[in-house]
Amino acid sequence: MKDKEKGAGMLKKARFERNPEHKGSKSPSPTRASSKSPKRAGSGKMSDSRPQSAKSKSPSPSRKSSAKSRSSSGKRGSSSHERKKSKSPSPSRKGTTSASSRGRSAGKKKVRVKSPSRTQSGLKIRDLSDQGLTAVPPNLLVEKDLGIVNLSGNNLKNLPPEITRWDKLEKLDLSKNYGLRRTKANDNTSLPQEILTLVNLRELIISECNLQRLPPIIWQMTNLQVLDVSRNKINILVPEVGNLSNLKKINLKHTNITSLPPEIVYCQDLEEILLWGNKITTLPETLPELLKLKTLGLNYRDFCGQMDAMREKFLNTGQVKSDYIPQIVFDLPALESLDLEGTKINNMPETTNHGLRELNLSRNFLSALPRSVYNLNHLTLLNLSDNQFSTLPDELGNLRSLTKLRLANNQIHFLPLTIGNLKNLKELDVSFNKLKRLPINIKGLRNLKCLHAEKNDLTAVPDEICELVELETLNLTENNIHTLPMRLHRLTKLKDAHVYDRYNKHGLWLYKNPLTTPPMEIWRTDKTEKIFDFLKKLAIIKTENLQRQKMLVMGESQCGKSTLIMGLVHGISLSAAEEEDKGRRSKQEEADDNKKKNLDSNSENNLPEIEEKHSEVMPLTSKTEFIEQTIWKTENMVEFVINDFGGDDAYRISYPLFLDANALVLLVYDHSQYSKETHQTSIGQWLDLLSRYTPGVAIKLVGTKTDLSEDFFEVEETADLVQELVKDHLENHLGKLQMQLGQVEKDLKEAKVDPNQDYISHLEGQKKKLEYLISKPVKIIPEVATVSSQEGLPGVSSLVNSIELLAIDTELFPHGQRCIPELWNKLRARLKRRSGYYLSWEVVEKVASNCHVKEDAIENALQYLHDIGEVMWFKNNPGLSKILFHKPRLLVDLITSLYHHNFNEFFNYDENKVFMSLGKFNKDTFNEAVEIFVKYGQISRPLLSCLWFTHRLTDMKFTELLELMPYLDICYTIPQPEVPIGNNITLPLMVLPWYNKETAENDVVEDFEKSRPETMNPVTIEYLFPLCLPKGVFERISACLQDHVLTRIDWKNAVYATLDDASFLLLSSTSEQGNSFDCIKLMFKGQSNDLPTSSIKIVSQVIANTLHKVEGLVWKIKAPQDAWSNHAIQFQRRNIPTEE
Repeated sequence: MKDKEKGAGMLKKARFERNPEHKGSKSPSPTRASSKSPKRAGSGKMSDSRPQSAKSKSPSPSRKSSAKSRSSSGKRGSSSHERKKSKSPSPSRKGTTSASSRGRSAGKKKVRVKSPSRTQSGLKIRDLSDQGLTAVPPNLLVEKDLGIVNLSGNNLKNLPPEITRWDKLEKLDLSKNYGLRRTKANDNTSLPQEILTLVNLRELIISECNLQRLPPIIWQMTNLQVLDVSRNKINILVPEVGNLSNLKKINLKHTNITSLPPEIVYCQDLEEILLWGNKITTLPETLPELLKLKTLGLNYRDFCGQMDAMREKFLNTGQVKSDYIPQIVFDLPALESLDLEGTKINNMPETTNHGLRELNLSRNFLSALPRSVYNLNHLTLLNLSDNQFSTLPDELGNLRSLTKLRLANNQIHFLPLTIGNLKNLKELDVSFNKLKRLPINIKGLRNLKCLHAEKNDLTAVPDEICELVELETLNLTENNIHTLPMRLHRLTKLKDAHVYDRYNKHGLWLYKNPLTTPPMEIWRTDKTEKIFDFLKKLAIIKTENLQRQKMLVMGESQCGKSTLIMGLVHGISLSAAEEEDKGRRSKQEEADDNKKKNLDSNSENNLPEIEEKHSEVMPLTSKTEFIEQTIWKTENMVEFVINDFGGDDAYRISYPLFLDANALVLLVYDHSQYSKETHQTSIGQWLDLLSRYTPGVAIKLVGTKTDLSEDFFEVEETADLVQELVKDHLENHLGKLQMQLGQVEKDLKEAKVDPNQDYISHLEGQKKKLEYLISKPVKIIPEVATVSSQEGLPGVSSLVNSIELLAIDTELFPHGQRCIPELWNKLRARLKRRSGYYLSWEVVEKVASNCHVKEDAIENALQYLHDIGEVMWFKNNPGLSKILFHKPRLLVDLITSLYHHNFNEFFNYDENKVFMSLGKFNKDTFNEAVEIFVKYGQISRPLLSCLWFTHRLTDMKFTELLELMPYLDICYTIPQPEVPIGNNITLPLMVLPWYNKETAENDVVEDFEKSRPETMNPVTIEYLFPLCLPKGVFERISACLQDHVLTRIDWKNAVYATLDDASFLLLSSTSEQGNSFDCIKLMFKGQSNDLPTSSIKIVSQVIANTLHKVEGLVWKIKAPQDAWSNHAIQFQRRNIPTEE
């Protein structure tokens, strides 16, 4: 250690002059001295403007009135519309019409035009269907801007030449007009020559018109894209169809055709040909040349014609190969759907249908498929049901686009292991086969929703099936299963049991199995909840060596953490707790009144007695603390140690000491106040904190105060919003990591051009760290838990179940089920008997030796005790790795004595007699000492004695703790002179940088630069943080510098200090101040023009050691070339040699 007395002596000398009443005033240069000691700033209490909880929440009058306004306006709008409709003229309202005119009008057909609408391009749509028209109405012929005309279901015989006025017509529907019937070859009367002038006509429908021949004029309408001639007995499709070069869809269903003309190949844009209801015997060889053909609607069963029983038997046994399906069908490159169901084929040729998406081969005699089928990369449906498959090749795993795989009614004994590669599979049907087991690789089907395995030879259900969390249907009917896997309760979407959905089995089906676990009275149900509860309890009971699990409860202040824990641990609602607290308070007030009467009768000479009894003292531990620790054992005997973190900003610097990547984190937020605007403060900042300090930690999101939400639907909508924003938040974090990794790789390439080994090593270290962080994001447990602390504790029971299941999850907590030697528990008991705030490593080794714990097992034993919350051991902190806090509660109390959100209540001179009796303060000196502490975080010895008074420390213990506290990196101490100088009431003994409120302005940097000779160039080093610098890191660096500096001046965001060969200014700035990244700037000023290598090494090593303690933090160092080449910059964690 350095000579700290030398540091203390120069501390005052280098102090900037400050006027406490003018915080914003400029500071003189560092060369100007002052007799005042450095002062530190404190943190203020965070105000909370959140409205108070209530059992019910009625909508505000404004909301009601607006709702009524909307409702009434809607009614007014509708009634107005009714009035407008009633004003339109109708024949019944024309009272002046004569009888004769009424008679004439009655003799005419009234044309009813259905409500007009428009196409997407703004053209009119006229629907005159099913009105018995024998001619096109004259008013329709003169109408302009027609886009679609529907004349179907009438008695039209032809169209008039006047249709030329429909120059913008896009679609014409003439279906079901039986008067259009044409029998002669050259009869064009039904469709006039003028129809060719409709150049914009894209779709023509003349289906079901009883046509025996199609009007030849159709084959001249080359702009047609859709032609529907279905249900006309035309018998043959003429070659002139090839003239329709723009045709995309043609409907030829039920037209009595037996083939297609080869000229159809000229319709190169053709995408769909529908041929159902025809007895197709052949297909043209030119069909594969239709490169855009996606759908060929064809009844392939017609190809096998009238097959006798003998041939069908030969096909079934494989004695004859099926060859009647034209090869052309398998050579259509753009075909998307191919249905060969029931065509009785027993072999399939190689296919070049590379665009195929659906392939139905069910009800055939197939036992194998050509290899080309397993290369169909776009295939989403493969139906092989009712065939003769006994095995499936490994190539099945190549069909990675499959969403439905149907293999029912075959002879399959085993599924290939590669089935786990089908990541997109949603439906798998292997019913009615001979499967003896399901492969363990089935766990790869993470998107599977339906699994049908009815009537097989399954004797067990693999545990891996419990990882299919999207599963909604699991049909295991009629197998030989005796036991269900205990982790089946993980399938939270499997809610129903033994029910039907549209005649299909849905949910969990277990009938016709010799099940013993769970028993029949449990599994015979229509809901899985009862089954899952049984399996969950069984899993907990049968879990061996289940250790106590550490749980960290975190969240912003006043979000309901404490009431949540009260509900979890004690099952007490908020209202019951308030009643209990009210009764306790009345008793306490009565006791206090009695004590006050006794005290009033005493004289002032009884102050020592008052101090002894602590009757008037207000100890900080009675208030809301930094961490509240609770031991909780559930009804199922799962044990937790709960650390409830105070959400106030005052505790932030101390959080890292108690964060643990092996713990379960309950991240609590106020569900009733959550929104996009509050996301960062309620959840986002905590995710950032945990990502920085505990990468990979398991996090369960818990929303409280749901009783303040409008209704159940609002609760569910908010929960969905939480999941969406949390997902976005983590993806954004991952994106930043990946972007930074790319930048570091780019910097590495550039650095190797002009190699500097230290700089390259720094970049390589950051690259490895980024790769590690990308591979280890925090784990968000699916489903947000929503709870209320009101009567009945809605949602708490479900949360308890969820937490218990997480505790026995070996993937999340592999350390939770270790086999612990009994000697380790004996060691725990012996350590707990020891007195003091901590134990040295020598004492720990001695106690372990007495418990017969071998030396090489001590660290494992201590890690176990740390994991279950019995001790605090900072294994990875060099300064604390040889110290054991065997009573964590005492460490928490020490920290709480220094960091507290409500010091205002404690610092009450008139009420808290400890300041007068123990601190020997008078009112003036007390106010001065408190002001220095609150503004600058500086604590004198008398004030520190008052803060620690509840610990009743001897002078030796006081000195011992004074030496210990700086190792926590949350404070530093100032050595005192051997001979006291004047009054030590305000002389600083300990400094808490977190409380410093004074901010260094730009003039501090200017003064630092001006104070150097003009010929001397300062050395500047920058630490850039692309993912932001967590709160408290700069303050920790400030505290750690104390062991190495001679003199110093502190601000909230800066430190000026001197070393043996240089002085430096350390300055922190954030991206909010206009920088690209958060930044720590380090400026050195040596005593000569030479590089102050020694000083740079010391300070950069302090910074490196502190930054490396934040596991999820990445940074980049920008420094002069000579600083790197002289190995001055330290970027790896090392111990710093110090002078004794």
